[in-house]
Amino acid sequence: MRRLLLGSFLGVVLLALAVSTVPFAILIQGVERDRLLTTLERDAFVLAGKSERALDSLAAEDLAPVRLLAQNYREAGGARVVITDEQGIVVVTNDPAEIRIGVSYLSRPEFGAAVEGQISSGERFSETLGVTLVYVAVPVFSGQEIVGAVRLTFDKAVIDAEVRRQLGGILTVALTTLILAGILALVLSRTVARGLRELESASEAFAAGDFSARAREDVGPSDVRALAARFNSMAVKVAALVDTQKRFASDASHQLRTPITALMLRIEALRELVKPTKKTTERFDALEYEITRLNRLIDGLLALGRAGANQESRVRIDATTVVRERVASWQKLADESGSMVSLEADEAVAIWAVESALENIIDVYLDNALSLSPAGSQIDVRLTAEGSHVVLSVCDQGPGLSSQESERAFDRFWRGSQSYEGSGLGLAIVKQMADASNAEVSLTARDVGGAEARAVFQKPSS
Repeated sequence: MRRLLLGSFLGVVLLALAVSTVPFAILIQGVERDRLLTTLERDAFVLAGKSERALDSLAAEDLAPVRLLAQNYREAGGARVVITDEQGIVVVTNDPAEIRIGVSYLSRPEFGAAVEGQISSGERFSETLGVTLVYVAVPVFSGQEIVGAVRLTFDKAVIDAEVRRQLGGILTVALTTLILAGILALVLSRTVARGLRELESASEAFAAGDFSARAREDVGPSDVRALAARFNSMAVKVAALVDTQKRFASDASHQLRTPITALMLRIEALRELVKPTKKTTERFDALEYEITRLNRLIDGLLALGRAGANQESRVRIDATTVVRERVASWQKLADESGSMVSLEADEAVAIWAVESALENIIDVYLDNALSLSPAGSQIDVRLTAEGSHVVLSVCDQGPGLSSQESERAFDRFWRGSQSYEGSGLGLAIVKQMADASNAEVSLTARDVGGAEARAVFQKPSS
């Protein structure tokens, strides 16, 4: 949690720095270029003013001071200087190694424009020098006449170097900002994550069945503390509801069983007082059947209520031992109808489930299988370990069921066959216990006839 918060915060800071730095770099490059062009244009006009007399006369004694001025300008860190006469012939330059005096530069567009009285500036690649130049070219006036042109050029790489230097300073500031943001994020993430971890631990314990679990309300920022307080308020109400449901299940069990038992005893006493006839015997049998059915229905409802209220923590269960004990117990009942319950179980198989879940599930599966299968049937029980899961299956030789019935099998009060005398709550209890154990249950038809009831549990992690 802390790493996630820290990563998110630093990600936002990095994005903000990237969004702000890239446009700023472009702005700096443009500003530096404009500054250089402005400086070059100013210096070009200064040189043009000082070259007016020399270009007007073209006398050697007049050109000498201009050449010295151009050379001093270059040595002081200025640009390359080329001065031509009105015909575009070079008469002064401070770069004699690269540009020859007496060569016509009229073919260069900037000189062509300058001798016609136009000021030009921009960038172009110099075939002679093999570099990209930033240039400014201005005309030289003597009165109303143009007597020549002055061009100043600067290597664009110098501008780029200056931009990189300024960007280095910006990146240093950005890196410092990022480090400070990281320190701040670390402090904030620890504060926030601690409160969220406390809340997460409390919610996990509560979900696992520990209804006394509460979150700390004194850690984390105000929003997390407020959330913890709301969680605790909810936990108190849920715990109270569960406790009420448990008490109701216990009270209802006592309050309902007593009058039903008394009613059964009175019917039996009344049967002894009435002269037995075929008609009276049938009516008394029908009464006892309905009371027995009502008793099973009440037992199912109470069991379902206890399953919903008793969301205990899951524990390690020796599935092999439990299944063998339950199959041995049900075999005695199966013997009465001549049926056989076979067991195929892997050794030392353990599952992760709530207490009594496995017993309840296999009891309901075997009860349904024996009730729906004809006398003399074979009921096959298997317990196998498959990877990280344990599969319990009960296969019967009953009438089977359709795909629509399979989907509704675990609904409350649903009974697939009207001839079946169950309450319709057994499989609903199985589903409730499976959900509490984080298991999956299903009831499907077999290709060879009958149905297969399955329950897939998780193995303990260690």
